[in-house]
Amino acid sequence: MRSNKPLLLSLAAALSALSQLSAHADTQSLGTVTGSASSSTGFFGSAPNLNVGHTPKEDIQRVQKFNKTATNQETEITKGQFQMISPTDSYTQVLNTLPNAVVVSSGDSMDGDDVYINGFSKSLINFTLDGIPLNDNDSYTYYTNEFIPSVLVSGAKYYPGAESAALPGLAAFGGAFATYSLKPSPFPIVRPIVGAGSFGKYNYGGLINTGLFAKNFAPTSAWIYVNQTQRDGYFQNNGAIQSQFLFKSITQVGPGNLTLFFTQNNQRFNYYNGATAQQIDQFGRDYNSYTSNLYNPNGTVNTNYSGFNYNNYLNWLGYAKYEGHLGRVHFSDQFYYYYGNGFGAGATTYSQTVLTPNDTIATVRPASGQVLLRNSVNNTHRWGNIAKILVPLGPVDSEIGFWFNHNNTLHDSRYLSMSNVYLGSSYYEPVVTNTYEPFLVLNYKPIDALKLTAGLKYLYVSRSFVDDVALARGRPGQFDVNFSSVLPSVGANLRILPNWHAYVNYSENSNPPGYNQFYTGTYNANLQPQRAKTYSVGTNWELGPWSSQLQAFRVDFSNYILSTTIQVGSFNQSVLANAGKAINQGISWQNNVVLNDIFSAYANVGILDARLTSAGQPFPYAPHHTEALGFIGRYHGFQGTISFHEMGNSYYSLGSSFLPLGSRFYSNMSLRYTFNNAPLSNTLGFKKVTTALNLNNLFDRSYIVSYSGSSSNPYQKLNLPFNVYASLDATF
Repeated sequence: MRSNKPLLLSLAAALSALSQLSAHADTQSLGTVTGSASSSTGFFGSAPNLNVGHTPKEDIQRVQKFNKTATNQETEITKGQFQMISPTDSYTQVLNTLPNAVVVSSGDSMDGDDVYINGFSKSLINFTLDGIPLNDNDSYTYYTNEFIPSVLVSGAKYYPGAESAALPGLAAFGGAFATYSLKPSPFPIVRPIVGAGSFGKYNYGGLINTGLFAKNFAPTSAWIYVNQTQRDGYFQNNGAIQSQFLFKSITQVGPGNLTLFFTQNNQRFNYYNGATAQQIDQFGRDYNSYTSNLYNPNGTVNTNYSGFNYNNYLNWLGYAKYEGHLGRVHFSDQFYYYYGNGFGAGATTYSQTVLTPNDTIATVRPASGQVLLRNSVNNTHRWGNIAKILVPLGPVDSEIGFWFNHNNTLHDSRYLSMSNVYLGSSYYEPVVTNTYEPFLVLNYKPIDALKLTAGLKYLYVSRSFVDDVALARGRPGQFDVNFSSVLPSVGANLRILPNWHAYVNYSENSNPPGYNQFYTGTYNANLQPQRAKTYSVGTNWELGPWSSQLQAFRVDFSNYILSTTIQVGSFNQSVLANAGKAINQGISWQNNVVLNDIFSAYANVGILDARLTSAGQPFPYAPHHTEALGFIGRYHGFQGTISFHEMGNSYYSLGSSFLPLGSRFYSNMSLRYTFNNAPLSNTLGFKKVTTALNLNNLFDRSYIVSYSGSSSNPYQKLNLPFNVYASLDATF
């Protein structure tokens, strides 16, 4: 690892310089760039309008807000909820409060979470950041710890179905989770941030907000965030280090605002592989089958050595977005670029057939008493553009848009000797995928109490896949496929009483096969996209201090892609086919109660029936019921929450087997106190100091989160025991 000294020196210099500016912050003119600059008012999925120096009181009182005028279910998860989770966790932890949602951390949330909503996994959920689709366009996977930390999130919007044609992206069977970054403040801010907690975890870094500058010709404000999180891994032997750098600026240019954004995330973490039930009984729940022992007791090299089994990855994401108004026309254009490069590492004692550096096929074997090292490389270049225009046409508001995405990924399974000499690749597969998605949404109010929405988007995907190892062996290895779908959506919202609305929505969604369609024994040229029809009906009401949202939904999933055995000549071959149908249906009920400025609470309940009907199997992580209950307290500088979560029985898919996970119950607590007149504040220049304490799994409950290995003798992966994280940030 590189030394952190230059990073610390740079941060210290910036803190010193900008702390001199902060003394004049209250007298600065805001110019034309204000806290509301670059909001997306009018567009579907508009961002919460918050900056780094602002958290509204209502965001602390409520962890969720309901859009009662929408023609679909729309829940905003507030900034107050994000600031109450541990700052080192993935931001998707906030989804744990939602009905029919399950968030699973295999080891530690800073390594990323697995998310399941209404029975659908995260590869079937559309994740976006500031409007940019984040799911990989080849496999639709998404890693939740790669793009933005929770401290920089202004809020998120959750749509539990395909819902609207105006939301770009793929894989929305389980809905969409749209996350938005904080805007820069017009005032200078310097905020060092440090923290430490259980299992040797700590972080240090800070946030610098420039305040408004260049006011006379291009008013601009920007923030920069740097942070490093590290843990030594003495629990579960899975140490990790994560370095983050993020930047965002907003500049007034002509009739609109130019937003620039960049995030870089460097991470390395050892795997938590779990243990058998017998090993857990013998060694305790912190046992990990990956160990720090390079050699086995008999002197042979240990393939479970943790130095062989880890993940190392670099992620970049940047965008430039210009958004503004010309008369009644609202326009936006956003160009983005993503670069990811890294690998998962492992080791084996088995011989491998590889494509050597000389472009020949050979069998490589480890030397006596050694292993072959394997790096499963994923190198991705992705760029795209999202253009939108909102045009009022008489009584109809029309939103027109176009999303294009180019994805170029190399999948390379590299084998090396223990002296790190590259021997060859068992697969070497460049994949290029282009996605085109124009869309149109019309909103019409025939009467004041009724809103009607109709939308249509056309999805076209072209993919080129090359298997260099197959070509070198004289086998078919180059394929080109194209997929297209027409996807409608319609909805209505009726205002029954001033504080009582009802809505109904129908939408269709489609997901082309991933690049793994070329992996099975026989390539199926007739494989078609998976499709789903989503029906939902719901109501929102406010009754004094009580606000609530109740929805019933059903997703008819057709063309589900399954591995199917067919006969080719006299041999059985596996082939991916559109052989499956599924039903995901249920009820979700969300509630807020704000008693006064001090006390508030929330309660969410979900009931779910999610099953693959054609195979008679349950969906993994699809509990029949979920409950979340939380209490929020706020008094002067104090904020506190305590939450209780319960999930019914569910299953984990391991190969062709479904292993029971059982039910689970856990409780979390968070405490924050802000000193607005902190000790030594006049001497050191503090504006305020905030201390926070997160206590997770209060009752130290133990449960299985997943399995690995074989279904006959599986390794169990258990949750973290009771753990604590304390943090401190000071604003200059």
